[in-house]
Amino acid sequence: MPGIRFLALLVVAAALLPGCAKEYSFERMEIPPTDSTGGGGNNTNPPGICAACAGNDSQLENRWSLHVGNMFYCGIIDTVIATPERTGFTFFGPSACSADSGMVITVYLNGARLNQDLTNYTTDKVGFYYYDNVTPSYMLITQGGQPFRLTIESYEESSQMMRGIFSGFAVTANGGSMYVNDGKFKVKVR
Repeated sequence: MPGIRFLALLVVAAALLPGCAKEYSFERMEIPPTDSTGGGGNNTNPPGICAACAGNDSQLENRWSLHVGNMFYCGIIDTVIATPERTGFTFFGPSACSADSGMVITVYLNGARLNQDLTNYTTDKVGFYYYDNVTPSYMLITQGGQPFRLTIESYEESSQMMRGIFSGFAVTANGGSMYVNDGKFKVKVR
């Protein structure tokens, strides 16, 4: 368990690092984010999808995507950390819609290790955070008692490539609960 504590500490520290602030704050996920610097939404996409996420609802390397209600979010995975024992991992990265927000997932592989090929391995030992660097706060966060699952659809030890899905309930900044679904990711876990 010392590896998990270390991993959790790294996740919290990374999420609290200061970032570049833009001219908006998007804390309650009630409206689609817009990027005042030109990289955000436009009127040619359906409501809830920013321009950067249009067509990105698939598993691409070093990318994540998810749905919350009628909103669709996506982003890059710029950091991946595995525990030394390979019994857990964390990955995170900014949203493509706004570099001021992003996602963090921390996973404990209850009995499995990333030292062999894995297929269709599911765990509910998952911490999920959708953060906001402006406030800093979490727009969505998992809490005990709320089901949240991640499935490693495939992990190939020789290439260290992992592809998976995730879904479950997360608490909003105002104390409500929202369902995160159709979460997807693909990343190398070194």
